[in-house]
This record gives sequence, structure tokens and C-alpha cells, in this order.
Amino acid sequence: MISIRTRFRNLAFAMGIAMLWLGQVNHAVAQDPQLPVLLQELHEQRDSAAYVNTLGKIGTLYMMINIDSSFRYAIRELEIAEHLQYPHGIADAFDVISYRYALKTDFSIAAIYAYRALQLHKSLSDSVRICNTLNNLYIYYLNMGRKDDAGNYFYEAFQMASRLPDAQDSLYSMLLVNYVMRFYQDSTRRDSLQWALRKAKQLAGKYPQSRFSLYIDAFAADSLVRQGRGREGEAVINKLATAALHRGLPYVAMEIYSHLEDYPAMGYPINMTYYRELSYDLARKAGCAELNLPALAGLFKQYRAAGDKRKIAYYSQEVMRLSAARTDVQSREGINYIDYFVKQEALRQQADRNQQLQTALEEVTMRRRSTQVVIAGVFTIVLLLMVLLYFRYQEYRLAGKQEEMMVKSYASISLKHVALRANDEFKNKLITILANDFRTPLYYISEVATRLREPGVDPATMVALIRKIAAVSGDTLAVFDNILKWIRLQLSGFTYQPVDCHAYDLLLTTLHQVEGTAAEKKLEIVNQLPANCMVKADPEMLRMVFLHILQLSVHYSQPDRSLVITTWTIAPVIYIRFMVDTGIGATDVITSLSNWQDNTHALNYAITRDFLEKMNGGMEVTDSEDSYVVITVSLRV
Repeated sequence: MISIRTRFRNLAFAMGIAMLWLGQVNHAVAQDPQLPVLLQELHEQRDSAAYVNTLGKIGTLYMMINIDSSFRYAIRELEIAEHLQYPHGIADAFDVISYRYALKTDFSIAAIYAYRALQLHKSLSDSVRICNTLNNLYIYYLNMGRKDDAGNYFYEAFQMASRLPDAQDSLYSMLLVNYVMRFYQDSTRRDSLQWALRKAKQLAGKYPQSRFSLYIDAFAADSLVRQGRGREGEAVINKLATAALHRGLPYVAMEIYSHLEDYPAMGYPINMTYYRELSYDLARKAGCAELNLPALAGLFKQYRAAGDKRKIAYYSQEVMRLSAARTDVQSREGINYIDYFVKQEALRQQADRNQQLQTALEEVTMRRRSTQVVIAGVFTIVLLLMVLLYFRYQEYRLAGKQEEMMVKSYASISLKHVALRANDEFKNKLITILANDFRTPLYYISEVATRLREPGVDPATMVALIRKIAAVSGDTLAVFDNILKWIRLQLSGFTYQPVDCHAYDLLLTTLHQVEGTAAEKKLEIVNQLPANCMVKADPEMLRMVFLHILQLSVHYSQPDRSLVITTWTIAPVIYIRFMVDTGIGATDVITSLSNWQDNTHALNYAITRDFLEKMNGGMEVTDSEDSYVVITVSLRV
């Protein structure tokens, strides 16, 4: 069965293609007759920006009909736009080319061309196209398994789309639907998901000829099935798919049919064989059968189980055909296929001109064989043309190498920028949390000094207070000395060198630092860590990890409760668990730990997690019965 996640990826493609259309063609005329009108415009315009724009619109229209035809128009648009040095046309051609590779499941190549389009859109300050291309990059990286990069592109596109003017809010509608699909199974986002669907439907109502209404109504059909009205949901799906086919959108119809794959899991039994065959036929017509391989595999398994030899033979041939086509495409597209294709077209045209010249030369030779001057002249011309062709070929090679060097340079700069930003953020959080270590002892010293100034303090009490001040001051100076050493390590370039650390001793030290706060809450601390517990870590970093976790635990613990510290080992990792009784609302406590910008304890949590990652360890925070927060630390032994 095709999973909801697979259907989300395919659906995201269709939404992205629809948005490219929305970005280039006016909604008022976005009907089927638009194609003949654009083809007529194409014959009336020659070698101009308007001609390039018309090619782009035709290529975009074909994206919903036949991707191969769309690709050919994109190539023509790219050639002319580069000749005219028209960045708008080049960027639009790159967008369509990237879609072609995405629909053929070559997501890495698609991402390259989408990134080039993004740079051109940014140079033109075209917010709509920037947002659209960011969304495309999100889809490509998601399908490549790079979820973090995909998320960055998605949120950047989402924030930009929400600020677009009302006349361009159709793009926001698409991103709202993508938001729903991204967090479809996240129970903590039910309210936001419902809001996103309502907002998307409201925006889609402004564009009755857009594809959004079809997709949103398909979600409504899913809701009917969940309510036990499966037959009505199936009827709605068929109606929407028929409407898409009548509008000449087989790919959209295929995506709508894919909703039916989830209905058996929702409690509505349905014979998927018919719909899978129909979906696969639509994929073949749209020129993107590769995206519907799950349906093809399901059909093959069903007919093999049923023993239908005719169907088995047919779908076996289809699987072999797609596999052979895929292998052939990959072998040809291992290099930069589009640039290679454009160069080959230029060389072919030059070869045609050379052939014509050679034919004319032979005719002249036959007619004027005795005229040596003419032969010498023709020979000279051919030689010059060959020299010119050679230099042009060298220019093409040089341009390809320069482009490759530029791509590598941009990638290197981007990686360095990300690394520097991450390092700066780490140092800022480190210095902030270390500064917070002085708050409690300095407050205690100030309070004791105030008591010493009060009248009637007997000498014995005064001596005891002065000794406490001396002890706290000594501890504070020791901590400050450690902080200065740590900061010097950071400023000079920190290199993690693990050593054998007595985890038990370090934990006792940090327990001593929080015992005052724990005593105020009357907490019982149960330390079950063995005295011989050894770990591979940096002592200062490990001490601060224990201190931050204990401060966080004491802060969120209910009074008169217990803080239990346990441990177990699964070689080569040791696990140390802190179980805190927070009363009702443990889930809210865990959620608040993600807001480190405004919450000091959340900042402690973020810094602690960074420390553990630097020490090749980790930290996991979970809740138990919504009453206990469980913090589990993992370290190497």
C-alpha cells in the first residue's frame, strides 16, 4: 500500500507545479483554450523577451499535461534567454527543468537547477518566485532524505508567503496545504492543522480555476471516510478526479486517486486493483510513470498472487521497461545533462552548416575543377571554420570548468558560514549559562552581609556567618577560575580530548552546589550512582552537565518529593537517569524547554545538550504519566 508519506511527496509535486503555473499565467485565462492562444502568440513574436515569456508559459502549461513537451519548451526558452541575457527567462526555464528532473525522481539534479533559479529570482527581487522556488527546494531535499535542510527551506518559504500581498496569496494557500501534510500525524498540532485547512480553503475560493480546490476537497473526502461515510468519500474522489481529467490534468487526477490507498486503513474496504491500474495509466499519459512505481509494484504482487499470467507478463514488461529507461537516463545524466544538451544542439547546428558548406564546395569543385584559385579559397574558408569551431569548443569546455568551480566555491562558502554560525551560537549560550552560575552564591553573600549589619547579632552567630561567607566566596572563586579556563579554551579553539572521569565524584560536587535550593523545597535526593562509575568525558563539561540537570530538576520538582538518580550500562554506553516528580503537566514542562531564548532553564537544557553532543553523548527528555519528567544522559565508558 502506498503510505501517506509517499502520497504527501507526490502531492507536494503537483502543488508545486500548480504554483509555477499560478506564478506565470493569469488566473482569469487559465483554461484549456489558453494553450492555442499562447501557440498563436509564439508565431507572432520572434527573439524577444515577450517570446521567451510565451515559451515559459507554454512550458508551464505542459507541466500538467506532458512533462517531456514541457522540457523541450524549457530548453528553447533557456537558449533564447541566455542569448538575450534575460535573467527572468533563464530563471523560469531553470524552474521548469528542475521540475522535469524531480518528476523523473532525479532530485539531486533538480535541486541544483532550483538553486540556480533561486539566485536569479533573488537578484530580481521577485518575492513570489523566490517563495515558490524555496518551496520546490523543500520538496526536493525532503525526497533526498535531508529533513533538516528541507525544513529550513519550508519555514523560509512559509514565512515569506504569509507576508505576500492579497493579490498574490495563492502561493500562501499552497504552503498551508504543505503544512498540513508535513504535520498530518502530529496530534499536538490539531488546532493549527484545522486552521491551516480552513485558511487554505478560504484562499482557494478566490481562484476557482486553480487546482487547490481539488486537493482541499480531497482532504474533505478523507474526513468523510474517518466518519464512517466511506462510500460518500469514494464518490467525492471519483468526482474530483473526473473534474481534473476534464480540465486536461491527468497528473492531478492521479494524485487525487492516491487518497484511496489509505481508505482500507481507515476502516473502509475498497478494491484498489481498478484504481491502481487507472492511476498507472494516467501516470504513463503524464510522462511520469516513475513516480507511480508503488502502484505498479502493488499490481504485480496482486496478479502474481492471483495467478493471472497475462497481467503478470504485462506488468513485468512495464517494470523492466521503466528499469531500463531509468538506467539509461542515469547513465546519460551523470554529467550536467542540460548544459551538455545545449552544447550538443549548438554543435549539431554548426555541423549542419559545415555540411551545407561542404556540399556547396563539392558542387563548385565539380563545375570548376580547373579553377585552382577557387579551390584554394574554399579550402582556406573551411580551415578557418575548423579553427573557429575548435576555439568555440575550447570556450565551451572552459565555461563548464568555471561553472563547476563556482558551484564548489559557493558550496564551500555556505558550509563555512553554517559552521561559524553554529560555533558563535554555542559560545554565546555557553557564556550566558556560565554567568548564571554566579547568581545564587552572590545573592547568598549579599543576604548574609545584610544580616551582619543588623543590630543584636551575637559574636558566635557573626563568626558562623563570616565563615559561611568565606566558604561560599571560596567556592565562587573556584568556579570563576574554572570558567576563565573554559573561556580561554573556547577562544583559542577548543579540541575535545576525553579522559577517564569519576562520574560519582563530579555528581557529589554538583549535589553540594544545589543542596541549599533542594533543602528549601524539602526534596529527597536518591543517588544510586555507583561510587566506581567511570566515563569518557571532559571533567569541566561533565560537571556543568550534572549541575545544569540538577538545577533544572530542582526547579521543576514539586516540594516534598523525590529526585531519583539511577544508572545502567549497555556497552559501550552508560546511561544516567534523573527522574523528577513535577506533578501534573510534565508534558508542558518538556515543551517549555524548547524556548531557550526567553527561559533560563531552557537555555541550561540547550547548553547541556550541546555539551553532551561535543562529548559524543546524548540526552533524551520524556514524560511518564504526565507527572514525571525523565532526563536520560548517555556517555561513553
